[in-house]
Amino acid sequence: MNFMTRLSRKWLSIPPRNSSWREVMRPATRQTIRVLVSVVTAWIVGSLMHLQETIWALVTALIVTQSSISQTMTTARDQISGTLIGAMAGVCAVVLEITTGLRWIPFWIMLAPLVFLTAIQPTLRFACITLMIVYLFPSHGSPFLPMITRLLAIVVGVAVSIVVSFFILHSSARKQAFHTAARLLRRMDQLLKSALDQNTGWTAIEHQNDDCVALLKELEDAVTEARRERWAELETRDPVLAALPRLMRRLMNDTMLVARAIATGRAAGNTGLLPLYKGLSHALRALAHCCEKQLSGNSSQHKNGSEDEEILDLLPRLEEQTRPEMRFVMSLFREDLERVVGVVMRGDASAAKDL
Repeated sequence: MNFMTRLSRKWLSIPPRNSSWREVMRPATRQTIRVLVSVVTAWIVGSLMHLQETIWALVTALIVTQSSISQTMTTARDQISGTLIGAMAGVCAVVLEITTGLRWIPFWIMLAPLVFLTAIQPTLRFACITLMIVYLFPSHGSPFLPMITRLLAIVVGVAVSIVVSFFILHSSARKQAFHTAARLLRRMDQLLKSALDQNTGWTAIEHQNDDCVALLKELEDAVTEARRERWAELETRDPVLAALPRLMRRLMNDTMLVARAIATGRAAGNTGLLPLYKGLSHALRALAHCCEKQLSGNSSQHKNGSEDEEILDLLPRLEEQTRPEMRFVMSLFREDLERVVGVVMRGDASAAKDL
């Protein structure tokens, strides 16, 4: 079992530890439905257009339809650019075949430079696939007509994938971003708690930090998705969301420094760490709760002066820290925490301008 666990963690993209089944199954179910809808729609459109080889529209829809608009657009761009380059190589291969009467030599002549281009730019991998589709698969009549119909089917598959990504079960990127930010803040709290635990080694704490890094990547992807959802600049229509990844990255780095200082103080026999953790934990949990309130769809920033002031007041004072390294890391943590409180709880995005 341990071998299989290590193998899965090394070779498979698995969710972070402590992820609930809902966090794993809900997006997987949504993506399954989107892909199936995309493939069925590509088949319907290809049939209505009387494409001779609709199968390539289905294959393209299956490849291009991703879990987010950003990923779909990126894959669509790679598919289109690779298709155009592969189509030109296919035309040259067909002309060489007609001229020389040879079948395989033109194919290898055109494939070699495409493989070289793919080695330089992996996003052009679809060029090799397109060359094989338009040249190697059997056809009847004019050698150029099947090439045109196959390319048209690929374009249909790309177009259908983009439409499905925008309109079918598209998850709100804003809600996803704040949900991920709340999870990240609670993971930071758990990381500090582990640093306080005598039975938790530093290696386990580093693994928890890796989970935090994975969540930060999810947050950045969600904000990138939000930028693609509308034409208006995200900094103009939702400056708080635009600043969220930078704030969480700074706070996560500070949390790791504080965890290191706590672990060092714990090993040195410092007895004043529990009150320190309680203040930090309250701040992180309050911010996580504020992020979770954003999931209701209310665009207000929950400007609660008493609540955010309470968070800052409950933080341990710097002069209370006897160890210089703790005073240093706490000064960094408090400075960045004030920024996060200003942006997330007060809606003042200007607090993150100097990041």
